Parts: sequence; structure tokens; C-alpha cells
Amino acid sequence: HYFAKHLLQAGVDVEIIAPLDDGRPRTEYFEGIQYTLIEPCISSYLELPVGWLGVHWFARNLARYLKDKPFDILHSFDMTGLYYLDVPGRKPVIAHIFSDNYLCNPITVIKYLSLFGYKPHDIKKTKIALSPFAGLKTIAQYPAQYFFKTRPMHRYLAGCERVFLEDEYFREEVVRLFRLDPAKVRIIPVGVDVGYAHKQMEAAALTRAQLGFSKDDLILLTVNRLAADKGIDQIILALKTIRLSIPAARLLIVGKGYQEPELLSLIASSGLAEHVRLFQDVREEDLYAYYKISDLYLCAFSFSGSSISTLEAMAAGLPVVTTAQPWLIPAGRNGVFIPDNQPSTIARSVLVLAAQDLKAKGAASADIVKDHDWPQIARRAQGLYQKILSNS
Repeated sequence: HYFAKHLLQAGVDVEIIAPLDDGRPRTEYFEGIQYTLIEPCISSYLELPVGWLGVHWFARNLARYLKDKPFDILHSFDMTGLYYLDVPGRKPVIAHIFSDNYLCNPITVIKYLSLFGYKPHDIKKTKIALSPFAGLKTIAQYPAQYFFKTRPMHRYLAGCERVFLEDEYFREEVVRLFRLDPAKVRIIPVGVDVGYAHKQMEAAALTRAQLGFSKDDLILLTVNRLAADKGIDQIILALKTIRLSIPAARLLIVGKGYQEPELLSLIASSGLAEHVRLFQDVREEDLYAYYKISDLYLCAFSFSGSSISTLEAMAAGLPVVTTAQPWLIPAGRNGVFIPDNQPSTIARSVLVLAAQDLKAKGAASADIVKDHDWPQIARRAQGLYQKILSNS
């Protein structure tokens, strides 16, 4: 929404077409932007290992919706523009993908058919790069991923006019994996509304005392869905080690999701009930209050990829420990990038960072994140739109 909002302010007419949240297909307007909601509601599928099957359903309906609609460019996310490529006389298509769009969950036929119990959600903790040019042995091992994700993704990326990635970090892998022309790839990062962040920080009235914390506590914060691939269980385990060196360390978790019962059980069994607070259903306008009272932000994803909450934390002036976005931690200026989300790695990095000047590191975060301000990104995207149209 923020991307579209700033495109609109830059003079680009925008319509957002999205899957249903609930209810029936409809058109709504919010802050001057038209939202067209079409079938299906895929949110219930996305947490499953084969959640991308819902994306195919949506992509087919999107192609039907756009067939006779007047517009200039389809800026599609994930694989949603796939079937529009087949529409005669179609308009230019941008394929904007993130790491979890092109990487696959390593669930095999054997695991599907296994009589032994396993947690399907845990499959999402790891990702594999599956080539659309894989051999028969690999295809036999991962047939669903190959035929319904990797091969269609290759057709999508090969057939569109431009491929947008969030950072140079992914360019080499995507070009090599899908055998793309490097000139086809452009970088449009995920952003944050820095001005909005500052405004919300100024208005935030929440205090540490209201949460039972003191000014001397070291408050660690993570804001994410409570899902296996977000690594919140790893952060909780890391806190136990951190507290051996910093007894005043506390953890705030903001988010909700299917992993809530498991995480609450882990907090209790680890003896951390007095030191961890979980907040769900926090309104967007209240979110920055939690950033404001925190000292350090933690992101422990199980694979590299976009983390909007990390950008929000940086806009709020917090130093960061992250597994997700190494490009946001240049030369360790504002925190620590860690190669894995093992509790010992997280704990060690927090202890190293906590021994430094956190205010200075946070100021560096606020400076770095200026390059990810939505108005700036919207202007960059607008320039790329114009180039695509001039060449089409």
C-alpha cells in the first residue's frame, strides 16, 4: 500500500488487484487508491508447504480480469502475472519477485506419503534453489515444486519485460538459476515510510513502566508473524543464553500466527515467562510505540529475504541483528548480520552489539534506511516504468 500511495503522489494512476481477504469480490477505495479484490482468498493456503497453488488460482483470475481492461503496465508480485502473459495484445509485464517466491520448500514425495507424523509448517524453515533445468532424479524428488512453481516461474521470468529484485544480493542467483539475460533485471528495494515512522515515534506514549520494564533493562524486540520460518523460537532460546551475561535482558514479541501455542510453551519451559512479553493484534498506528521503547531489533529468519519490520526498526533508530538482509548492515555500521539463526549465534551477536554504543548504531540505522524511503523508491520505479513504455 505504501508503495502504491507514493506512486500515486508521484503522478502514477494505480489500481491494486489482490486476493480476497474475506467476503465476496468487490472494489474498495482507501487513501485514494482503488483496491479490487478477486477470488480466491489465498491467505489460508500460504502457510502450507504447497501454498503457491493458490497463487496459480489467483493468477488465472487476474488474467481474466485484465483481459479487456485499459492500463499501461502490469507490475505483478510473485507469480501473479503468469497467465496474463498469454493474453493476446497484452501490456508490458514486470515480474517483481522475492526470495521466498522463487525458492522452494524441500518437501519430498516420501514426506507427503510418510506414515510418520511431522509438522508441515516446519518444512518452511528451510528453502532450496530448484532449477527449472533440473535432471530427472531431482524432478522425481520434488515433482510438485518443479511443475507448479519452478517451471512456471521460469516461463514467467523469461516472458516478462522486466524482472525486479529487492537487492543486488539476489541478482547472480536468479540470473544463473533461471538463465536470464542480466540486462533484464532491475533493483527495486522494499521500503519504509520514514516520514510516517518519525511522526508515529513522536506521538507514541507507551512507556516501559506500563509493560513492567525499567529504564535499565535491555529490551530486545522482534515484530513478525508467529511462523516457523521467522525464527522466533530461536530468539527465545537465545534470550536464555543472553540473560546469563545480561540479566536485565528482556524480549518483546509483536505478532500473531499459528506458532503461538508452541512459543508460549517454549517461553514457560525455558523459565522466561517473567522476561518475555507477547503482544498480538497491535494496530499499525500503535506499532512504533514498541520500537520506541526498545534498545535492539532482532530478525532471525531461516533464509535471506525481505523484512519490512527490520526497515521499520531502522527508521525508528534501532540497531539490528539480522539473518535476513545483509545489505542493510553495511560493514557492521548499524548492527550485526549473522549467517544462521541458531540460538548460540543470535546470543553471541547480541552480546557483541550490546557492548557497543547502541545509540550510535541506531543513528547509523536511521541514516542507512533513508535509501529505502518509499518516496525515493516510487520515483525510481516511475523512471523504470517510463523506460519500459518507451521501449514497448
